[in-house]
Amino acid sequence: MNFPAQLRWYQLQVFGDILNGIDHAPGGTMTVMFPRQAGKNEISAAIVSFLLIANADRGGSIVVCAPTLYPQASLSLERTVSRLRPMAKRLGLPFRLEGNVIHCGRATATFLSGSPSANVAGHTASLLLIGDEAQDIEADWFNRQFRPMTASTGASTLMFGTPWENNSLLERATAANRARDDSQRAQIYRRTWPSHHQVDWREVAEVVPPYGRYVEQERARLGAEHPIFRSQYELVAGQSERRLLSATQLAALLGSFGPLESPLAGERYAGGLDFAGEGANGDATVLTVARVLDKRCEVVAAFRWRGEPFESLGAAVVQLARRWRLERLLCDATGMGAPLTARLAESLGRTVEPFVFTQPESRLSVSSCWRLRTLDRSRLPQVRP
Repeated sequence: MNFPAQLRWYQLQVFGDILNGIDHAPGGTMTVMFPRQAGKNEISAAIVSFLLIANADRGGSIVVCAPTLYPQASLSLERTVSRLRPMAKRLGLPFRLEGNVIHCGRATATFLSGSPSANVAGHTASLLLIGDEAQDIEADWFNRQFRPMTASTGASTLMFGTPWENNSLLERATAANRARDDSQRAQIYRRTWPSHHQVDWREVAEVVPPYGRYVEQERARLGAEHPIFRSQYELVAGQSERRLLSATQLAALLGSFGPLESPLAGERYAGGLDFAGEGANGDATVLTVARVLDKRCEVVAAFRWRGEPFESLGAAVVQLARRWRLERLLCDATGMGAPLTARLAESLGRTVEPFVFTQPESRLSVSSCWRLRTLDRSRLPQVRP
């Protein structure tokens, strides 16, 4: 079916091992970690396409979930369709797309949102269950809603992503798979296939030199120890105890004033917005509102959302920015924050100011902490818009 011909050598190796794992170790969980933009999504599309064509006559179902339906799951759907449609036509197989479901003969692939707010009950995965960007899918929700989709079929589970924090869904599965792979290496007379698959960015650079130059530039821009560079390219999860600010610096930020329910006449306000993944495990999107004084800012309100779809989240942020008359809204435009910040700017215009974290800018933020005083957190209620 010429699937491997469209993949690079490091993708081919992972592609073949995953198919062997599906055949010879059904019901197991496999994990895949690639650095950003190294082609893990191409492997996912190739595997879904391969399984659909191979099972077009006998039938079967694949379920693919991502942290969001739009844009993440929809992008996976489009990538798979672009690969599968011409091959199905060449092989004379019936092919159609109905909403978020691909039909190839009697086999189907359904693409779903992994957000806790999504309704995903009733689906079954008989061929494969895929969790894309699994580090951003809430572990309890996945285990409760998605894993049972394979209970009656014995289908394997495949998780893709990059590490972020040690207790994410992806990291837990990866740790278990690494331990399993290590224990099986001693069984030299038994044919086994790895459960965890990982590619170093330097291996990608050997095949795609421009990629290597890009990663080296990112290392120079962010710093080799920057948590974003370490997670996205070195595939090293952040430690929960690591923080940008020390306990002493956090204590220095506390103020004795309380929160405000609404803006006061004659005062000026600015905001800061930190994005989290839709349905992200343990993380939240936070909007912080500060009153602007002569030589400092005082944080007077905070709003948070966890697992909120980005469409409704954006509308809520725009409403709050207008309600508080924000003169500036500083948005974390690092990584996935860039397109979300751009969408807010469509509604709020020049009020929105994107900010991309780099190593020098992080140091500047730390050295300037004395200028910011925050309200007494013990007096802060859970504020909801």
